[in-house]
Amino acid sequence: MKIPVYIAILFLIMSCSNDVSHSHPDAIPDGEDNDSAADEDTAVFQLKDLKAEMNANNSLSCRLTFKTDEPLKTIVRYSSKTHKGYEMSEDKAEKDHYFFLWGMRAQTTYTISVYSADDPETVIGSLDFTTGSLPVTAPYTFLSGSIKEKVLDGFVLYTFSATKEEKAQPLAMMVDTDGEVVWYFEYYQAGYSIFCDLQYIEKTNTILISIIKGFNMADIPAEEAIEIDLEGNIIWKAPAIANVYGDEQSWNHIYEKLPDDTILMLRHEWIGPVMTEKILNLDLDYNELWSWRYLDHFEPPACDLDSCEWTHSNTVYMYKDKGIVYVNSRNLSAYHKIDMATGDILWEFGRNGDFTMLSDHPDPWFEFAHDPEPSSADAETVLFYDNGSPERRRSRIIEYSLNQTDMTAEITFEYDGTYDGKKWFSEFWGDADRLPNGSIFVTTGLFDPEQNSRLFELTRDGDVVWELIMDRQNEFMITLYNAQKIPIEKLLERQ
Repeated sequence: MKIPVYIAILFLIMSCSNDVSHSHPDAIPDGEDNDSAADEDTAVFQLKDLKAEMNANNSLSCRLTFKTDEPLKTIVRYSSKTHKGYEMSEDKAEKDHYFFLWGMRAQTTYTISVYSADDPETVIGSLDFTTGSLPVTAPYTFLSGSIKEKVLDGFVLYTFSATKEEKAQPLAMMVDTDGEVVWYFEYYQAGYSIFCDLQYIEKTNTILISIIKGFNMADIPAEEAIEIDLEGNIIWKAPAIANVYGDEQSWNHIYEKLPDDTILMLRHEWIGPVMTEKILNLDLDYNELWSWRYLDHFEPPACDLDSCEWTHSNTVYMYKDKGIVYVNSRNLSAYHKIDMATGDILWEFGRNGDFTMLSDHPDPWFEFAHDPEPSSADAETVLFYDNGSPERRRSRIIEYSLNQTDMTAEITFEYDGTYDGKKWFSEFWGDADRLPNGSIFVTTGLFDPEQNSRLFELTRDGDVVWELIMDRQNEFMITLYNAQKIPIEKLLERQ
Protein backbone atom coordinates (compact mmCIF):
# COMPACT_ATOMS: atom_id res chain seq x y z
CA MET A 1 0.00 0.00 0.00
CA LYS A 2 1.11 3.57 -0.59
CA ILE A 3 0.03 6.03 2.00
CA PRO A 4 1.42 9.55 1.68
CA VAL A 5 3.03 11.64 4.27
CA TYR A 6 -0.12 13.33 5.43
CA ILE A 7 -3.11 12.12 7.41
CA ALA A 8 -5.93 14.27 8.67
CA ILE A 9 -9.49 13.95 9.81
CA LEU A 10 -12.59 16.07 10.52
CA PHE A 11 -13.23 17.59 13.96
CA LEU A 12 -13.23 20.81 15.93
CA ILE A 13 -11.18 23.86 14.93
CA MET A 14 -8.48 24.69 17.41
CA SER A 15 -5.79 27.39 17.47
CA CYS A 16 -2.28 27.03 18.78
CA SER A 17 0.72 29.14 19.68
CA ASN A 18 4.04 28.19 18.13
CA ASP A 19 7.48 29.24 19.33
CA VAL A 20 9.61 29.78 16.23
CA SER A 21 13.35 29.99 15.76
CA HIS A 22 15.32 30.33 12.53
CA SER A 23 18.85 29.36 11.71
CA HIS A 24 20.04 29.99 8.18
CA PRO A 25 23.21 31.14 6.36
CA ASP A 26 21.93 34.49 5.16
CA ALA A 27 25.36 36.10 5.27
CA ILE A 28 28.86 35.04 4.26
CA PRO A 29 31.42 35.32 7.08
CA ASP A 30 34.29 37.77 6.76
CA GLY A 31 37.34 36.38 5.03
CA GLU A 32 35.37 34.06 2.74
CA ASP A 33 34.31 34.70 -0.81
CA ASN A 34 31.60 33.24 -3.01
CA ASP A 35 34.01 30.89 -4.74
CA SER A 36 35.08 29.23 -1.50
CA ALA A 37 31.43 28.92 -0.44
CA ALA A 38 30.58 27.31 -3.75
CA ASP A 39 33.51 24.92 -3.35
CA GLU A 40 31.99 23.76 -0.08
CA ASP A 41 28.55 23.31 -1.73
CA THR A 42 27.07 25.76 0.74
CA ALA A 43 23.70 27.06 -0.44
CA VAL A 44 22.85 30.61 0.59
CA PHE A 45 19.10 31.02 1.09
CA GLN A 46 16.57 32.36 3.54
CA LEU A 47 13.77 30.42 5.23
CA LYS A 48 10.71 32.62 5.89
CA ASP A 49 7.19 32.42 7.30
CA LEU A 50 7.63 29.16 9.18
CA LYS A 51 4.22 28.26 10.64
CA ALA A 52 2.50 25.18 12.08
CA GLU A 53 -1.29 25.36 12.13
CA MET A 54 -3.35 22.76 13.94
CA ASN A 55 -5.44 20.65 11.61
CA ALA A 56 -9.07 21.69 12.08
CA ASN A 57 -10.12 18.09 11.43
CA ASN A 58 -7.75 16.34 13.82
CA SER A 59 -5.95 18.11 16.66
CA LEU A 60 -3.18 15.47 16.69
CA SER A 61 -1.74 16.87 13.47
CA CYS A 62 -0.68 20.15 11.91
CA ARG A 63 -0.01 21.83 8.59
CA LEU A 64 3.58 23.10 8.35
CA THR A 65 4.33 25.82 5.81
CA PHE A 66 7.37 27.94 5.01
CA LYS A 67 9.09 29.66 2.10
CA THR A 68 12.61 29.78 0.71
CA ASP A 69 14.03 32.41 -1.67
CA GLU A 70 15.29 29.73 -4.02
CA PRO A 71 13.93 26.23 -4.77
CA LEU A 72 15.12 23.85 -2.06
CA LYS A 73 14.43 20.24 -1.22
CA THR A 74 13.86 19.96 2.52
CA ILE A 75 13.53 17.42 5.32
CA VAL A 76 11.35 17.83 8.40
CA ARG A 77 11.86 15.95 11.67
CA TYR A 78 9.52 16.17 14.65
CA SER A 79 9.74 14.57 18.08
CA SER A 80 8.90 15.14 21.74
CA LYS A 81 10.50 14.26 25.05
CA THR A 82 8.35 11.12 25.21
CA HIS A 83 7.99 10.22 21.52
CA LYS A 84 10.82 9.75 19.04
CA GLY A 85 8.57 10.99 16.24
CA TYR A 86 9.17 10.83 12.50
CA GLU A 87 11.00 12.28 9.51
CA MET A 88 9.43 13.42 6.25
CA SER A 89 11.02 14.75 3.10
CA GLU A 90 10.16 16.43 -0.18
CA ASP A 91 10.52 14.76 -3.56
CA LYS A 92 11.69 17.89 -5.35
CA ALA A 93 12.96 21.38 -4.71
CA GLU A 94 10.28 23.98 -3.97
CA LYS A 95 10.05 27.62 -2.95
CA ASP A 96 6.68 27.22 -1.20
CA HIS A 97 6.85 24.28 1.18
CA TYR A 98 4.02 22.29 2.72
CA PHE A 99 4.15 19.30 5.06
CA PHE A 100 1.27 17.58 6.79
CA LEU A 101 2.68 16.32 10.08
CA TRP A 102 0.73 13.55 11.76
CA GLY A 103 1.29 10.50 13.92
CA MET A 104 1.53 12.72 17.00
CA ARG A 105 0.10 11.90 20.41
CA ALA A 106 -2.45 13.89 22.38
CA GLN A 107 -1.49 16.85 24.57
CA THR A 108 2.20 16.61 23.69
CA THR A 109 4.67 19.31 22.67
CA TYR A 110 6.74 18.44 19.61
CA THR A 111 9.85 20.20 18.34
CA ILE A 112 9.65 20.51 14.56
CA SER A 113 12.98 21.04 12.77
CA VAL A 114 13.62 21.83 9.11
CA TYR A 115 16.79 20.80 7.23
CA SER A 116 18.09 21.14 3.71
CA ALA A 117 18.27 17.75 1.99
CA ASP A 118 21.83 18.71 1.00
CA ASP A 119 22.78 19.22 4.65
CA PRO A 120 20.53 16.97 6.78
CA GLU A 121 22.45 17.67 9.99
CA THR A 122 22.08 21.45 10.14
CA VAL A 123 18.79 22.92 11.38
CA ILE A 124 17.67 25.84 9.23
CA GLY A 125 14.44 26.51 11.12
CA SER A 126 12.50 25.11 14.05
CA LEU A 127 9.41 25.63 16.16
CA ASP A 128 7.38 23.93 18.87
CA PHE A 129 3.86 22.63 18.35
CA THR A 130 1.48 21.29 21.02
CA THR A 131 -1.24 18.82 20.05
CA GLY A 132 -4.81 18.88 21.32
CA SER A 133 -6.89 16.32 23.17
CA LEU A 134 -8.59 13.16 21.98
CA PRO A 135 -12.33 13.32 21.31
CA VAL A 136 -14.35 12.60 24.44
CA THR A 137 -15.98 9.74 22.52
CA ALA A 138 -12.69 7.85 22.12
CA PRO A 139 -12.86 4.56 24.05
CA TYR A 140 -10.26 3.61 26.62
CA THR A 141 -7.72 1.03 25.45
CA PHE A 142 -4.50 -0.35 26.86
CA LEU A 143 -1.54 -2.18 25.40
CA SER A 144 -1.24 -5.46 27.29
CA GLY A 145 1.89 -6.73 25.55
CA SER A 146 4.42 -5.92 22.86
CA ILE A 147 7.62 -7.63 21.68
CA LYS A 148 8.95 -4.78 19.58
CA GLU A 149 11.61 -6.72 17.73
CA LYS A 150 8.91 -9.06 16.38
CA VAL A 151 6.11 -6.55 15.77
CA LEU A 152 5.49 -5.00 12.37
CA ASP A 153 5.93 -1.27 12.98
CA GLY A 154 2.76 0.32 11.72
CA PHE A 155 -0.48 2.10 12.45
CA VAL A 156 -3.68 0.20 13.20
CA LEU A 157 -6.82 1.64 11.59
CA TYR A 158 -10.10 0.68 13.23
CA THR A 159 -13.57 1.75 14.26
CA PHE A 160 -15.76 0.35 17.01
CA SER A 161 -19.24 -0.31 18.28
CA ALA A 162 -20.51 -0.99 21.80
CA THR A 163 -23.12 -3.06 23.58
CA LYS A 164 -24.64 0.19 24.90
CA GLU A 165 -25.94 2.41 22.09
CA GLU A 166 -24.76 5.76 23.45
CA LYS A 167 -21.21 4.39 23.74
CA ALA A 168 -21.13 3.46 20.04
CA GLN A 169 -19.91 6.55 18.15
CA PRO A 170 -19.04 7.39 14.52
CA LEU A 171 -15.32 7.56 15.26
CA ALA A 172 -12.41 6.01 13.37
CA MET A 173 -8.92 5.92 14.87
CA MET A 174 -5.35 4.84 14.34
CA VAL A 175 -3.00 3.70 17.07
CA ASP A 176 0.76 3.34 16.77
CA THR A 177 2.94 0.42 17.83
CA ASP A 178 2.98 1.74 21.40
CA GLY A 179 -0.83 1.64 21.48
CA GLU A 180 -1.16 5.43 21.45
CA VAL A 181 -3.92 7.09 19.41
CA VAL A 182 -2.31 9.17 16.65
CA TRP A 183 -5.24 9.84 14.27
CA TYR A 184 -9.01 10.13 14.46
CA PHE A 185 -12.03 11.04 12.35
CA GLU A 186 -15.57 11.86 13.45
CA TYR A 187 -18.66 12.31 11.31
CA TYR A 188 -22.26 12.89 12.37
CA GLN A 189 -25.51 12.61 10.44
CA ALA A 190 -29.04 13.75 11.25
CA GLY A 191 -29.96 10.52 13.05
CA TYR A 192 -28.16 7.69 14.80
CA SER A 193 -25.25 6.22 12.87
CA ILE A 194 -21.91 4.52 13.48
CA PHE A 195 -18.98 3.51 11.29
CA CYS A 196 -18.43 -0.06 10.20
CA ASP A 197 -16.31 -1.38 7.32
CA LEU A 198 -13.12 0.66 6.74
CA GLN A 199 -10.97 0.44 3.62
CA TYR A 200 -7.66 2.13 2.91
CA ILE A 201 -7.43 2.72 -0.87
CA GLU A 202 -3.85 2.62 -2.10
CA LYS A 203 -4.40 4.18 -5.51
CA THR A 204 -5.85 7.42 -4.17
CA ASN A 205 -4.41 7.47 -0.64
CA THR A 206 -7.90 7.72 0.79
CA ILE A 207 -10.07 5.93 3.33
CA LEU A 208 -13.55 4.64 2.53
CA ILE A 209 -15.84 4.50 5.57
CA SER A 210 -19.18 2.71 5.47
CA ILE A 211 -21.95 3.89 7.76
CA ILE A 212 -24.54 1.92 9.70
CA LYS A 213 -27.73 4.00 9.72
CA GLY A 214 -30.15 3.51 12.61
CA PHE A 215 -33.92 3.09 12.53
CA ASN A 216 -34.55 6.79 13.22
CA MET A 217 -33.02 7.51 9.79
CA ALA A 218 -35.54 5.46 7.82
CA ASP A 219 -37.10 8.59 6.30
CA ILE A 220 -33.96 10.75 6.15
CA PRO A 221 -32.07 10.69 2.83
CA ALA A 222 -28.40 10.33 3.73
CA GLU A 223 -25.22 8.71 2.48
CA GLU A 224 -24.25 5.23 3.64
CA ALA A 225 -20.56 5.69 2.89
CA ILE A 226 -18.02 8.49 2.55
CA GLU A 227 -14.50 8.68 1.19
CA ILE A 228 -12.01 11.04 2.83
CA ASP A 229 -8.55 12.06 1.85
CA LEU A 230 -5.90 11.65 4.48
CA GLU A 231 -6.29 15.24 5.64
CA GLY A 232 -9.92 14.62 6.49
CA ASN A 233 -11.60 16.26 3.52
CA ILE A 234 -14.65 14.46 2.17
CA ILE A 235 -13.98 13.76 -1.49
CA TRP A 236 -16.97 11.50 -2.20
CA LYS A 237 -20.32 10.63 -0.68
CA ALA A 238 -22.56 7.74 -1.63
CA PRO A 239 -25.92 8.80 -3.06
CA ALA A 240 -28.34 9.98 -0.39
CA ILE A 241 -30.91 7.26 0.32
CA ALA A 242 -33.65 7.04 2.92
CA ASN A 243 -32.91 3.63 4.37
CA VAL A 244 -31.55 1.85 7.42
CA TYR A 245 -28.73 -0.62 7.73
CA GLY A 246 -29.69 -4.13 6.70
CA ASP A 247 -32.86 -3.42 4.74
CA GLU A 248 -33.13 -4.39 1.09
CA GLN A 249 -32.01 -0.94 -0.07
CA SER A 250 -28.94 -0.83 2.18
CA TRP A 251 -25.54 -2.46 2.16
CA ASN A 252 -24.57 -4.98 4.82
CA HIS A 253 -21.27 -6.42 6.05
CA ILE A 254 -19.09 -5.29 3.15
CA TYR A 255 -18.80 -1.97 1.35
CA GLU A 256 -15.62 -1.46 -0.65
CA LYS A 257 -14.30 0.46 -3.62
CA LEU A 258 -12.60 -1.63 -6.31
CA PRO A 259 -9.56 -0.56 -8.37
CA ASP A 260 -11.85 0.53 -11.23
CA ASP A 261 -13.65 3.03 -8.93
CA THR A 262 -16.81 0.96 -8.61
CA ILE A 263 -18.51 -0.21 -5.42
CA LEU A 264 -18.76 -3.78 -4.16
CA MET A 265 -21.39 -4.55 -1.54
CA LEU A 266 -23.83 -7.09 -0.17
CA ARG A 267 -27.55 -6.41 0.15
CA HIS A 268 -30.24 -8.45 1.85
CA GLU A 269 -32.91 -10.14 -0.21
CA TRP A 270 -36.14 -11.69 1.07
CA ILE A 271 -38.20 -14.56 -0.30
CA GLY A 272 -41.17 -14.80 1.97
CA PRO A 273 -39.87 -15.03 5.55
CA VAL A 274 -36.41 -16.23 4.44
CA MET A 275 -33.57 -13.67 4.32
CA THR A 276 -30.56 -14.14 2.07
CA GLU A 277 -28.12 -11.85 0.19
CA LYS A 278 -27.08 -10.77 -3.23
CA ILE A 279 -23.70 -9.41 -4.36
CA LEU A 280 -23.76 -6.08 -6.17
CA ASN A 281 -21.17 -4.19 -8.18
CA LEU A 282 -22.34 -0.60 -8.68
CA ASP A 283 -20.92 2.54 -10.21
CA LEU A 284 -20.52 5.62 -8.01
CA ASP A 285 -24.07 6.72 -8.86
CA TYR A 286 -25.39 3.31 -7.76
CA ASN A 287 -26.19 2.03 -11.24
CA GLU A 288 -25.95 -1.77 -11.22
CA LEU A 289 -23.04 -3.23 -13.22
CA TRP A 290 -23.11 -6.86 -12.04
CA SER A 291 -25.03 -8.93 -9.52
CA TRP A 292 -25.23 -12.46 -8.18
CA ARG A 293 -28.00 -14.09 -6.10
CA TYR A 294 -28.04 -17.18 -3.91
CA LEU A 295 -31.65 -17.66 -4.99
CA ASP A 296 -30.50 -18.38 -8.55
CA HIS A 297 -28.42 -21.34 -7.36
CA PHE A 298 -29.96 -22.75 -4.17
CA GLU A 299 -33.42 -23.60 -2.89
CA PRO A 300 -34.21 -21.63 0.25
CA PRO A 301 -35.09 -23.66 3.35
CA ALA A 302 -38.55 -23.96 4.82
CA CYS A 303 -39.31 -21.39 7.52
CA ASP A 304 -42.08 -21.65 10.10
CA LEU A 305 -41.09 -18.44 11.88
CA ASP A 306 -41.74 -14.80 11.11
CA SER A 307 -38.23 -14.65 9.65
CA CYS A 308 -35.33 -17.04 9.07
CA GLU A 309 -31.79 -15.87 8.32
CA TRP A 310 -30.53 -18.31 5.74
CA THR A 311 -27.11 -17.54 4.24
CA HIS A 312 -25.72 -14.54 6.20
CA SER A 313 -22.86 -13.70 3.85
CA ASN A 314 -20.20 -11.43 5.33
CA THR A 315 -17.20 -11.26 2.99
CA VAL A 316 -16.73 -10.82 -0.78
CA TYR A 317 -13.53 -10.61 -2.83
CA MET A 318 -13.95 -9.56 -6.47
CA TYR A 319 -11.14 -9.92 -9.03
CA LYS A 320 -12.70 -8.33 -12.10
CA ASP A 321 -9.57 -8.71 -14.23
CA LYS A 322 -9.72 -12.47 -13.63
CA GLY A 323 -13.52 -12.72 -13.74
CA ILE A 324 -13.60 -14.35 -10.29
CA VAL A 325 -15.59 -13.64 -7.12
CA TYR A 326 -15.28 -15.32 -3.71
CA VAL A 327 -18.14 -15.09 -1.20
CA ASN A 328 -18.39 -16.44 2.33
CA SER A 329 -21.66 -17.61 3.89
CA ARG A 330 -21.43 -17.59 7.66
CA ASN A 331 -24.61 -19.56 8.31
CA LEU A 332 -23.88 -22.21 5.68
CA SER A 333 -20.21 -22.43 6.78
CA ALA A 334 -19.39 -22.44 3.07
CA TYR A 335 -16.97 -20.51 0.87
CA HIS A 336 -17.83 -20.24 -2.84
CA LYS A 337 -15.84 -19.41 -5.96
CA ILE A 338 -17.97 -17.79 -8.68
CA ASP A 339 -17.40 -17.28 -12.41
CA MET A 340 -18.42 -13.67 -13.10
CA ALA A 341 -19.17 -14.32 -16.79
CA THR A 342 -21.70 -17.08 -16.18
CA GLY A 343 -22.59 -16.71 -12.51
CA ASP A 344 -21.79 -20.40 -12.05
CA ILE A 345 -20.41 -21.65 -8.75
CA LEU A 346 -17.05 -23.19 -9.64
CA TRP A 347 -16.61 -24.85 -6.26
CA GLU A 348 -17.67 -24.83 -2.63
CA PHE A 349 -15.15 -25.09 0.19
CA GLY A 350 -16.27 -26.31 3.60
CA ARG A 351 -17.39 -29.41 5.46
CA ASN A 352 -20.04 -30.26 2.86
CA GLY A 353 -18.16 -28.85 -0.11
CA ASP A 354 -16.13 -30.15 -3.04
CA PHE A 355 -12.70 -30.52 -1.38
CA THR A 356 -11.27 -33.53 0.41
CA MET A 357 -9.39 -32.66 3.61
CA LEU A 358 -5.95 -34.27 3.73
CA SER A 359 -4.85 -32.96 7.12
CA ASP A 360 -5.23 -35.34 10.04
CA HIS A 361 -7.02 -33.05 12.46
CA PRO A 362 -9.86 -33.74 14.90
CA ASP A 363 -11.66 -30.51 13.94
CA PRO A 364 -10.50 -29.52 10.46
CA TRP A 365 -13.42 -27.41 9.20
CA PHE A 366 -14.32 -23.79 9.92
CA GLU A 367 -17.72 -22.95 11.39
CA PHE A 368 -19.65 -19.66 11.07
CA ALA A 369 -16.47 -17.93 9.86
CA HIS A 370 -15.69 -14.31 9.00
CA ASP A 371 -13.35 -12.62 6.58
CA PRO A 372 -11.76 -15.43 4.58
CA GLU A 373 -8.83 -13.82 2.78
CA PRO A 374 -7.57 -15.53 -0.40
CA SER A 375 -3.86 -15.19 -1.09
CA SER A 376 -4.63 -14.12 -4.68
CA ALA A 377 -7.29 -14.47 -7.37
CA ASP A 378 -6.23 -18.12 -7.62
CA ALA A 379 -6.79 -18.70 -3.89
CA GLU A 380 -3.74 -20.92 -3.42
CA THR A 381 -4.31 -20.43 0.31
CA VAL A 382 -7.24 -18.93 2.23
CA LEU A 383 -6.99 -17.47 5.75
CA PHE A 384 -10.15 -17.62 7.91
CA TYR A 385 -11.28 -15.95 11.10
CA ASP A 386 -13.10 -19.07 12.30
CA ASN A 387 -15.68 -17.89 14.84
CA GLY A 388 -16.69 -21.42 15.77
CA SER A 389 -20.08 -22.74 16.81
CA PRO A 390 -21.71 -22.16 20.21
CA GLU A 391 -21.21 -25.88 20.82
CA ARG A 392 -17.48 -25.69 20.08
CA ARG A 393 -17.13 -22.35 21.94
CA ARG A 394 -13.67 -21.73 20.57
CA SER A 395 -12.64 -19.23 17.92
CA ARG A 396 -9.41 -19.56 15.97
CA ILE A 397 -7.35 -18.41 13.03
CA ILE A 398 -6.97 -21.14 10.44
CA GLU A 399 -5.37 -21.20 6.99
CA TYR A 400 -5.92 -23.76 4.25
CA SER A 401 -3.92 -24.63 1.17
CA LEU A 402 -6.22 -25.52 -1.75
CA ASN A 403 -5.24 -27.82 -4.61
CA GLN A 404 -7.89 -26.96 -7.19
CA THR A 405 -6.69 -29.62 -9.60
CA ASP A 406 -6.99 -32.56 -7.22
CA MET A 407 -9.70 -30.77 -5.17
CA THR A 408 -7.89 -31.40 -1.91
CA ALA A 409 -7.17 -29.15 1.05
CA GLU A 410 -4.62 -29.07 3.85
CA ILE A 411 -4.36 -26.99 7.02
CA THR A 412 -1.22 -24.84 6.88
CA PHE A 413 -1.72 -22.75 10.03
CA GLU A 414 -3.90 -22.76 13.14
CA TYR A 415 -4.02 -20.70 16.31
CA ASP A 416 -6.75 -20.82 18.95
CA GLY A 417 -4.89 -19.62 22.04
CA THR A 418 -5.15 -22.94 23.84
CA TYR A 419 -1.47 -23.58 24.47
CA ASP A 420 -0.62 -20.03 25.63
CA GLY A 421 -3.72 -19.42 27.75
CA LYS A 422 -5.31 -16.93 25.32
CA LYS A 423 -8.21 -19.11 24.16
CA TRP A 424 -11.23 -17.05 23.12
CA PHE A 425 -14.71 -17.32 21.64
CA SER A 426 -16.41 -14.56 19.65
CA GLU A 427 -19.64 -15.78 18.17
CA PHE A 428 -19.94 -12.76 15.86
CA TRP A 429 -17.63 -10.46 13.87
CA GLY A 430 -13.85 -10.79 13.64
CA ASP A 431 -11.10 -10.37 11.08
CA ALA A 432 -7.68 -11.88 10.20
CA ASP A 433 -5.26 -10.21 7.76
CA ARG A 434 -1.86 -11.26 6.47
CA LEU A 435 0.92 -8.74 7.16
CA PRO A 436 3.98 -8.04 4.97
CA ASN A 437 6.32 -9.59 7.57
CA GLY A 438 4.45 -12.90 7.40
CA SER A 439 2.53 -12.39 10.64
CA ILE A 440 -1.26 -12.18 11.00
CA PHE A 441 -3.25 -9.26 12.41
CA VAL A 442 -6.39 -10.31 14.28
CA THR A 443 -9.56 -8.47 15.31
CA THR A 444 -11.40 -10.59 17.84
CA GLY A 445 -14.94 -9.30 17.36
CA LEU A 446 -17.93 -9.49 19.69
CA PHE A 447 -17.26 -11.47 22.84
CA ASP A 448 -18.96 -13.47 25.51
CA PRO A 449 -19.76 -11.33 28.56
CA GLU A 450 -16.68 -12.41 30.52
CA GLN A 451 -14.16 -11.34 27.86
CA ASN A 452 -12.79 -8.13 26.31
CA SER A 453 -12.55 -7.31 22.62
CA ARG A 454 -8.94 -7.01 21.49
CA LEU A 455 -6.58 -6.58 18.57
CA PHE A 456 -3.45 -8.68 18.38
CA GLU A 457 -0.55 -9.55 16.10
CA LEU A 458 0.35 -13.20 15.71
CA THR A 459 3.51 -14.73 14.24
CA ARG A 460 3.51 -17.85 12.10
CA ASP A 461 5.12 -19.57 15.09
CA GLY A 462 1.94 -18.92 17.05
CA ASP A 463 3.30 -16.18 19.32
CA VAL A 464 1.19 -13.15 20.23
CA VAL A 465 3.69 -10.28 19.95
CA TRP A 466 1.33 -7.30 20.25
CA GLU A 467 -2.05 -6.95 21.94
CA LEU A 468 -4.41 -4.00 22.46
CA ILE A 469 -7.34 -4.49 24.84
CA MET A 470 -10.65 -2.65 24.43
CA ASP A 471 -12.57 -1.06 27.29
CA ARG A 472 -15.38 -2.82 29.10
CA GLN A 473 -17.44 -1.61 32.03
CA ASN A 474 -20.13 -3.29 34.08
CA GLU A 475 -22.83 -1.84 31.85
CA PHE A 476 -21.18 -2.08 28.41
CA MET A 477 -18.27 -3.38 26.35
CA ILE A 478 -16.48 -2.01 23.28
CA THR A 479 -16.81 -4.31 20.27
CA LEU A 480 -14.83 -4.53 17.02
CA TYR A 481 -15.91 -5.55 13.52
CA ASN A 482 -12.56 -5.43 11.73
CA ALA A 483 -9.25 -3.54 11.60
CA GLN A 484 -6.26 -3.01 9.32
CA LYS A 485 -2.57 -2.62 10.09
CA ILE A 486 -0.51 -0.54 7.69
CA PRO A 487 3.33 -0.61 7.75
CA ILE A 488 4.88 2.59 9.08
CA GLU A 489 7.18 3.05 6.09
CA LYS A 490 4.14 3.18 3.81
CA LEU A 491 2.41 5.75 5.96
CA LEU A 492 5.43 8.04 5.99
CA GLU A 493 6.16 8.04 2.27
CA ARG A 494 6.18 11.50 0.75
CA GLN A 495 3.52 11.90 -1.92
